[in-house]
Amino acid sequence: MTITTTGPSRYSFSNAAPEGDEQLRLLAGILDEHSTAVLGRIGVTAGWHCLDIGPGAGTITHWIAERVGPDGHVTSLDLDPRHIPTAGNITVRQGDVRTAQLPADHYDLIHARLLLLHLTDRDAVIRRLVAALKPGGLLVTSDWDTTRRDVLLHAPNEACAAAFDAFQDALLGILEHNGADLGWARRAPLSLRAAGLVDLQTEVNNRLWPGGTAANLLHVSNSYQLRDPLLARGVTNEQLELVRTAMLDPQALAYCYPTYTSIGRRPLPDAPDPAFEDAGGGPARGRRAE
Repeated sequence: MTITTTGPSRYSFSNAAPEGDEQLRLLAGILDEHSTAVLGRIGVTAGWHCLDIGPGAGTITHWIAERVGPDGHVTSLDLDPRHIPTAGNITVRQGDVRTAQLPADHYDLIHARLLLLHLTDRDAVIRRLVAALKPGGLLVTSDWDTTRRDVLLHAPNEACAAAFDAFQDALLGILEHNGADLGWARRAPLSLRAAGLVDLQTEVNNRLWPGGTAANLLHVSNSYQLRDPLLARGVTNEQLELVRTAMLDPQALAYCYPTYTSIGRRPLPDAPDPAFEDAGGGPARGRRAE
């Protein structure tokens, strides 16, 4: 996944980096099972026109393309789409989601994964995406909530645990410095509602990973790709080596960051205001998004 920014946001990783291909492969290994389960439940089907933004290795783009078939179509939009394989019903576009021309009232589904938390102007982007949906179309966003720092459950030793904590603090500090909102995923339903979407749903997904599996190997990959800014924030080379050792050790156990996937639907024309849809005809009670 590559995101361009204008202004204070800057995506912290690069598809062109030596670790770029490995990073995207690991992200797919962590998230694809959850993403395809959600997309399968919402009924992606033949003939749909879909937009996949920040598609990384293109695995979800291709999953959607198989579902929509030859009568459907998927546009895959990324600043650097070098890792996305092409297919007959897929158009790969190079561009910035904030400035790329998007057809109005066009898509049955727009999917964005690990994208919006990185953008300071995410609310403006969401409004652009809503305008590109057909009435009745669906926006699906998935982002990590990285506000919890206690993801490491068991390390090989105390030195590895301390090194991992220092690595996490520095890594998340880099993301925040570059404009990421580490807790936005929990608040995503509020942003979707503010943009006019209805029928909101959110589900949270997480699991425990032993050392040597995808979520922990992602920390290893990140430790190489962001080595210089991590060192600039006070992490030492010795600590980075301890993190890599721990994340490769099968005895290590760490949770991934929880994935919040939120879904909203663009209302059909003349649909009633959801604020007046309770049985008594008065304003519906607001529900707190978790």
